[in-house]
Amino acid sequence: MKKPRRLIATGAFALAATGAAFVGTVVTAPAASAAVAPGNYTFTTVNFGIPSAAPASVQDGVLTLFSPFGAINYQIIDVPGGGFIDSGQGQRYYLGGENFFGPFLIGNNTLAPR
Repeated sequence: MKKPRRLIATGAFALAATGAAFVGTVVTAPAASAAVAPGNYTFTTVNFGIPSAAPASVQDGVLTLFSPFGAINYQIIDVPGGGFIDSGQGQRYYLGGENFFGPFLIGNNTLAPR
């Protein structure tokens, strides 16, 4: 009677250890290289069909947008194949790609050197 319980416990432990090893490997994987090279850019977006453009700068993984209201800094999150910024208001901008509001596609953007 103890033998089946021991087999189940051993199997569960092995499965948990394998899962933990896999998660540990994924979590500790090296970060992607910098998504955007440092320099001066023009950041252009089209959200809900409305175009907008602003001068921008990238330094040390931070995108700084120069708006009429002053400079706004966004940390660039590196991901394989590029990077993105979060506006803090539910919007995510995949640099040089698509813009999302939550799960909804709302437009696109470009980051052109100047």
